[in-house]
Amino acid sequence: MTQFLDPLDSAFVLLEVAGSAMNIGAVIELEPGEPSDAEKRFELIRDNVASRIHEIPIFTQRLVRAPFDMTWPILVPEERFDIDRHVVRVVVPSPGSPQQFDALVSEFFSRPLIPSRPLWQLLVIEGLQGGHAALALKVHHALADGVSGAEAFANLFDISPEVRDPAPLNEPEDGAAAVVTSSMGLLRQGLGKIRRHPAIIIESVRSWVARSYETVRAVFRVAVDRGRHRSASDQPSIFEARRTSLNGAAGVEKTFHRVRVPLADVKRAAKSRGASVTDFVMATSSGALRRLLDDRGEALRKDLVAFVPINVRKEGALSDLGNQISGMLVRLHTDIKDPEERLAAIAKDSRATVSNQREHNAKVLQNIPRVLGPMALSFGGKMVSAFELMNRLPPIANLMVSSVPGPPIPLWMSGYRVASAAPVGPLIGSISLNITVLGFEENLEFGLLGCADQMPDLATLRDYILEEANELIAATPH
Repeated sequence: MTQFLDPLDSAFVLLEVAGSAMNIGAVIELEPGEPSDAEKRFELIRDNVASRIHEIPIFTQRLVRAPFDMTWPILVPEERFDIDRHVVRVVVPSPGSPQQFDALVSEFFSRPLIPSRPLWQLLVIEGLQGGHAALALKVHHALADGVSGAEAFANLFDISPEVRDPAPLNEPEDGAAAVVTSSMGLLRQGLGKIRRHPAIIIESVRSWVARSYETVRAVFRVAVDRGRHRSASDQPSIFEARRTSLNGAAGVEKTFHRVRVPLADVKRAAKSRGASVTDFVMATSSGALRRLLDDRGEALRKDLVAFVPINVRKEGALSDLGNQISGMLVRLHTDIKDPEERLAAIAKDSRATVSNQREHNAKVLQNIPRVLGPMALSFGGKMVSAFELMNRLPPIANLMVSSVPGPPIPLWMSGYRVASAAPVGPLIGSISLNITVLGFEENLEFGLLGCADQMPDLATLRDYILEEANELIAATPH
């Protein structure tokens, strides 16, 4: 049976243009272990991934798009799957410094995935100081969001130094229906289905009208609220963000940096102020951005607004692949100089907005691709890119800030303990800065990805985030 991508998942493919590689991922450091020989370690990791590849079906499926994107894309088995095209080895030049490591990872996340292959790649990085090795994993956002990706990719890891046996491989049943494997085959299948069941057209139109009405009503309600109240004191509207030097269509080149803060200290600092860990991340990022823009000599005309993805999966559905996300806009209160007051303001807004936006925004976000359809999404993405509209239209938000749940227990990869794991989020639209955090073991890991053109000073922002976090932690009563 043909496996169509969900419309929201499809949007991440259809809207992708040069420079906006919509990938997510993680940068993982491994502790030294046995065998210590780099070549044997790589072979262990490669063979381990190869033996478990069937446990994550999307890892052996490629994407097929219809001519002119007349239907939603589909996933089909890759008959010529080659593990050596997806698990690749690279060595950092001596002395393997953190700066060299970040530069290599930046280049890795700058390269788009090859669309004719399964949309993922794992880079095994060797030559780091102290005998460490690292992994850089990227996967297309169409296949998974942060939550489902973390759950699915957990199959590559173990919960002890002992490497578990892979799950049994289920062979396809004899006489299984043939699946479409080409663009023209996908188009022929769609036309044949309409010919056999003409009533599909009526049902599709009826569904489209219902979703259109619901989406237009939601947008109209936002516009009315904007006209009457400008925006709620605790919730910015989609028209509120103002263009800053952080905004602009992302170029091909990306820059990556990471920073970690002791998680126990973060929880203590947040809890003592009636805030959450996410509020703490917002406040420290806000303070760092305030300083960065001041360095650039840029005066803020209005507060910065962050787009924050929200997981809307029902309980027990964490491992369901694809994108089940909503999103909300959050004021960062960058205009507040005092860190304590800034954190208090962000925490107050957070308590008032999350529950109100979660389900409503998720429905609107899912409906928009369905209303527009694949051809309109694809054409629209190309036009926006061709006319550089992301550099001209008002931004919905100034940056993206997201939080990914970390594993509650230590992890090992092929017998090597995972020492750290920093998440990597995408750059979408006119957002050229993504700050994603993950709680892993004793640390809160920040992964910063920026457009190299808009964010040449990303390392400075990283340092400012650490300083802002340490300031709040140091001021926390013991």
